[in-house]
Amino acid sequence: MTPMKLWLGCLTSVTLGLGACSADVAPEPAPTLDTVGAFVAVDESEEALSLYRTLAVLGEGNSADVLFMTRYGVAPQTYEEASALAKRRDLPASKQVTLLGKDYFDRHDWRVVWFRTLSSEEQAAFR
Repeated sequence: MTPMKLWLGCLTSVTLGLGACSADVAPEPAPTLDTVGAFVAVDESEEALSLYRTLAVLGEGNSADVLFMTRYGVAPQTYEEASALAKRRDLPASKQVTLLGKDYFDRHDWRVVWFRTLSSEEQAAFR
């Protein structure tokens, strides 16, 4: 093998390796209230937080949007507890879909505490 072919082979390997790794380094965007699958803890009362999950969003990306959410039958005391609960797969969910205007969240403290894509069963239950 000539030195030129060896150099080109090394350069090609390095270039291909860098291209494959660059996507692995890019951070995933943080989930937001509008992110389907986001778990959202909301401070609706003095007693406990409420835990919701975004199923779908209808609107144009402004405060008039409507969020289709499921509310879970849990009462976390802190956002950290809400996050731990959201990671469980066996959460008791309401069978009804709750509709909330996005402006509802302007009137309450809230935080996205976890994210998981919707399973096919969760998607089917919504439809």
